[in-house]
Amino acid sequence: MESPKPTRQITSVGTVELYNRWAKVYDTDGNILQTTDDLCLPPLLTHFLSLLPSRNAKITELGCGTGRNTAKLLLPLSSTNISSVQALDLSLSMLDIARQRCSVITTGSTAPILSTGFHVFDALSGAGPPVEACGAEGVLSTLVLEHLPLIVFFESVKKLLKKEGGYLLVTNMHEEMGRRGQAGFVDVESGEKVRGVSFVYSIEEVVEEGRKLGFEVVGEVGERAVAEEDLEVLGDRGRKWVGCKVWFGGVFRYVGGKGE
Repeated sequence: MESPKPTRQITSVGTVELYNRWAKVYDTDGNILQTTDDLCLPPLLTHFLSLLPSRNAKITELGCGTGRNTAKLLLPLSSTNISSVQALDLSLSMLDIARQRCSVITTGSTAPILSTGFHVFDALSGAGPPVEACGAEGVLSTLVLEHLPLIVFFESVKKLLKKEGGYLLVTNMHEEMGRRGQAGFVDVESGEKVRGVSFVYSIEEVVEEGRKLGFEVVGEVGERAVAEEDLEVLGDRGRKWVGCKVWFGGVFRYVGGKGE
């Protein structure tokens, strides 16, 4: 009889510690949700950018991580109407990688260099966001919502946007995936599974809470399940998620809400 496989130790940590530790392998550990986000984001980002002013638009990214999507904003096809990109994250380790990644793009580009900034910001700290990041026409936030109470997330976005008329692009883990797992990674040095704090939200909950705080959906909120053909991109780690909805995303417009 084969011996049972040893149970992997699971360690729960705060969100800051989770991402400081995860940073060194975040872009290489084969996380299927990040890959799915990369697959689904392009049309959503194009829609979002088309809604912004035709010139001199300021974008703030709430939870930029390693700059995976910050870098997309700096590419010539995206940046034609953008004047400034301000990237926020609660993890210094993630911000360092994001800064380096974006520096490679701006250094090698022949296009006009955008004003960029990288700032530490923890929405749960109670402190206000950096002044440089406020007054944005658009806020981008991908795979961040699950780490925050809905009211904290939308109130933070309100502080970053202009009073009214700004846009929010948000993507997140789908509730079907959230019921079966949460954000985390295997620490190759310790062998432990490290997990942070995650909230599971349905699309309906997000839309309703956003509505209460003055955000209306522009178009539709899309969702994505893993299909067999996706395994060519997702690899074996995606196999257990076939048939499961793992991602959703949409664009919101801030029209003014309670207290405005």
